[in-house]
Amino acid sequence: MKNTSVLLHGANEFLISKKILEIRNYIEPVDLMDVNFVQIDAKSSSLDEIINVCSTIPFMTNYRVVLVNFLSDLIKSDKSYDWENLSVQIDNFPESTFVIFRENELKKTDSIFKFLSDSVIKTNFENFKYRELLEWAKSRFDDLGVFIDSKALSLLIESVGTDLRLLDSEIQKLSMYKPSEMITDKDVGDLVAYVKEQSIFKLVDFVIDGNVNHSLKLIRSLIDSGQSFTFIKRMIERQIRLVLMVKSLKSQGFNSAQIGPKISLFGYPLQKTLELEARLTEFRLIDMYQMILDSEIRERKGEMSEELSFEMLIYELAV
Repeated sequence: MKNTSVLLHGANEFLISKKILEIRNYIEPVDLMDVNFVQIDAKSSSLDEIINVCSTIPFMTNYRVVLVNFLSDLIKSDKSYDWENLSVQIDNFPESTFVIFRENELKKTDSIFKFLSDSVIKTNFENFKYRELLEWAKSRFDDLGVFIDSKALSLLIESVGTDLRLLDSEIQKLSMYKPSEMITDKDVGDLVAYVKEQSIFKLVDFVIDGNVNHSLKLIRSLIDSGQSFTFIKRMIERQIRLVLMVKSLKSQGFNSAQIGPKISLFGYPLQKTLELEARLTEFRLIDMYQMILDSEIRERKGEMSEELSFEMLIYELAV
């Protein structure tokens, strides 16, 4: 391993974590790896503490690896330090101590680029584009010795999206389900929950666009596939609630990368929820929520059958 330090940043958290493990695994002997791998959260540390940890030599191993998380936050909050001196401090770190500066997505204008030493190798891990996702997922199936047809692979990618950790989990699940047979789009539809959620997203899109005919056809398809009116209504209600949560988080200053973990959404579901948030006002969302409540009241009072009440709800939501 080269004696240097690196800045790993970007939206692709999975690849960043993989790179960190790769660097960590250079520590030998392995039975002393844990002792010589240190993590620091810069948000709750001072720069002096970070410098001291990074300046410590390994204990009976070839390397010591220090992972410094989110130094950019400390740079923004601590104005008392002469940050121009940081690059000199980094260049004085022991050659046997490998420092990893880990960040989320950064802008080119972020101060961390200005203050880190030129010797720090800076690598941006962006989310894959569609074609890159296909190639990456296909290579993972190949690594596992499992075959998947192109239609099933496309459906998997379109459903899960760019979250590689989640995508890798679904790939492993499908591989265990059919270790020696070709995986088809039906297998993906049966096992991957996000495929089923796509229908709800499409239904909400149809409703927002005022397309009642397409909405009713999709509902009938869902009912024929074994779903209930109650389930579909609950999924619509859940989606409206999630969009309201996104609006609230955005108003508090959270960005898209921070919102996903807070509402436990990733990949395609997060992408569609963010799109809906941009399309719908808070007033419209609250109004839709009230319409669902009114539908529940109609049914409980026995004023309408569940099916008729639900159909009426779709007309109301589409207005």
